[in-house]
Amino acid sequence: MGEEMKLFEAKPGPREKGDRVTQTHEDTETLAGIERRRVKVMESLAEVAVEQKALQKVMRAAEKEMKEALKSTDGYSVPEDQDLTLEDVLAWMRREFNIMAHTAPANPHTYFARKKVGDPSMYQRVVAFILEHGYEQKYGGDAYTVLDVKLNDGVWFAWAMTDDPAQSEVLNLKPDSMRPEDG
Repeated sequence: MGEEMKLFEAKPGPREKGDRVTQTHEDTETLAGIERRRVKVMESLAEVAVEQKALQKVMRAAEKEMKEALKSTDGYSVPEDQDLTLEDVLAWMRREFNIMAHTAPANPHTYFARKKVGDPSMYQRVVAFILEHGYEQKYGGDAYTVLDVKLNDGVWFAWAMTDDPAQSEVLNLKPDSMRPEDG
C-alpha cells in the first residue's frame, strides 16, 4: 500500500494536551480542491431537484386526469371459480388506477396498491398470475418475477415485491423502454 496522505501536520515532538495541529499550505490546497468539487456537485444536485420537482408536478396532474377518467369505468373481476387469463389481467390493469412511486425518484415506476384497488381479492389473483406465468428478471442484484403486459399505449412489465400473493401490498409497473440493463 502507498504512503498515507496527511492532511494536517502536527508539530514535531511529543504532543501535550492542548497542542494545536497546524494546517500546511498543501493541506489547504488539497481541501480547497475537494471542497470546490463538492460545491459543484451540490449545485448540480440542486438543479436536478428543481427539474425533478417540476416533472413530479406534471406527473401528479396526469395522475389526477387518469383517476378522473377511470371513475367512469367499472372495475374488472373474474368469478373466483374461474381461472384468470392474460386477457383478464390486462383488462383488470386497464381499469385500475396506478400511481407514480414518488418516493423512488431513482427508479421511476408506477404501482397498484392493494388497499386502493376496487377488489383486493382480484388484486391478489393478478399477483398470483404474474408469479405463475412470469419470468425471472434481475434488477440491482435481486431477482423478480415479471410479466410483460400491453396496456393502453405500449408494453410495460409488472412485478411484485414478494413471492407470496397474500403478502403483496404493491404491484409495480414500468414501461418496457425503461427495462433494467442487467435484466
